[in-house]
Amino acid sequence: MYILNIVKITLKAVTVFLLSMAVVMLSSCSNPSPRFERYLGTVCFVNLYEKGRPDYYDEIFDRLKQIDEEFSFGSVKSDVYRINAFAARESVHVCDDVFSVLETAKKISELTGGAFDVTIEPLVDLWRINSTTPHIATQDEIDARLPFVGYESVILDPALKTVRFAKDGVKIDFGGIAKGFAADEIAKICKKHKIKRAVIDLGGNVYVFGVKKKGELWNVGIKNPEYPDSAPLIKVSVPQLSVVTSGIYERFFEKNDKRYHHILSPDSGYPVENDLYSSSVLCSNSMVADALTTAFFVLGREKSLEILPAVEEGLGLDIAAVFIAKNHSVYFSENFPYSKKILYSDWRIHRAHE
Repeated sequence: MYILNIVKITLKAVTVFLLSMAVVMLSSCSNPSPRFERYLGTVCFVNLYEKGRPDYYDEIFDRLKQIDEEFSFGSVKSDVYRINAFAARESVHVCDDVFSVLETAKKISELTGGAFDVTIEPLVDLWRINSTTPHIATQDEIDARLPFVGYESVILDPALKTVRFAKDGVKIDFGGIAKGFAADEIAKICKKHKIKRAVIDLGGNVYVFGVKKKGELWNVGIKNPEYPDSAPLIKVSVPQLSVVTSGIYERFFEKNDKRYHHILSPDSGYPVENDLYSSSVLCSNSMVADALTTAFFVLGREKSLEILPAVEEGLGLDIAAVFIAKNHSVYFSENFPYSKKILYSDWRIHRAHE
């Protein structure tokens, strides 16, 4: 669920925000004309470097505004609102964007055994972790909502571009995939205008586009979960690629010394409890990376690494993963293809299946 409250954002605040995300270390590129605006519940930052023309930025942020309106949870004009309001009773026709994302979401749900599931909304609404009034759900409350969670209840008709729910009570939440879709759409605009290099950061969903001036790889940082507002824990050097991270330090509340974070298990209904601080996915498709970070966190490191080859085959994409564990260990997927460096001496790298 998106957090749609409006906030004042100064240039200083945005600078701090970007540094606290999975930062891109851009020491060899000039930065003359970036732009940022707030959509999809977050600060959206785009830097087109030397091709940062106002009309290109206008096109990009107009597209972001369109996506925000299509996927808005609260607007009665959005497709998501109409789906949740009417799809249990009738087929709802939706725009190409929403239908495309739903198709991808269902595919990823199938490949991950439901670890990623857009029908998680009844539980998200119950816990309200992303709100100003979070709630610790009881077992009885969870048991009452779990029957409505299950991607199999979403019925899609590709010919008519319609969505229907198999039963009443089902609702969808695109919070785990929409920002990735938006990043991919911005990359398409960059490609159309032959942008040589760009950085897209949609609230930590980082997409580095093109090639740096001297032909070097991009250096992208993955947060230190214990000090998320400090220097990153990991530096990876990558070509054109998206790097997305999900972690327990992003959105949470604490009560009686216990942390309740936003990554909910579709099976238990509770915030996932395992040995991980975060999971990151590196992929040329940001929408896929976005959804898989959630799925891999829910599944845990060992299960995620076990199914990763089948997920790659099913999606036809090369996918790499990074898992940061609470015991100060960092695990990279097998045959991790990118240069990597741990930037803190008290953390250590382990083999993927160790």
